[in-house]
Amino acid sequence: MKKRSRRLVKKLHSRWINDVMVDASQVSYWRFRLFDSNAGEVFEISRRDTSELPSAVVRAVGKFGLRFSVSIVPAGDAEAWLSENGMVVFNFWATGFPTVHRFSGNNPAAR
Repeated sequence: MKKRSRRLVKKLHSRWINDVMVDASQVSYWRFRLFDSNAGEVFEISRRDTSELPSAVVRAVGKFGLRFSVSIVPAGDAEAWLSENGMVVFNFWATGFPTVHRFSGNNPAAR
């Protein structure tokens, strides 16, 4: 099997980060893990753990060896509108490519 270039691996992470962010932000398993975590605690979405994510994301993570990290971050780290009305901000980033990241605002009452 041919090894992928670092540039291609970064592009693959950029392509899939939105799907991973949206799905993990909506799946109860990941929401509970994040909302019950300590500040700064990081969770990895990779071949080791894709629990309850849609099959398309699981296949992409496995096929391309994608690794994403996610944690709760202070509201000030993201755009102000993401934390309006008590929303909690999750930061998703490509492990190994910190410039590939996305924030999501999440209602803690909707677990």
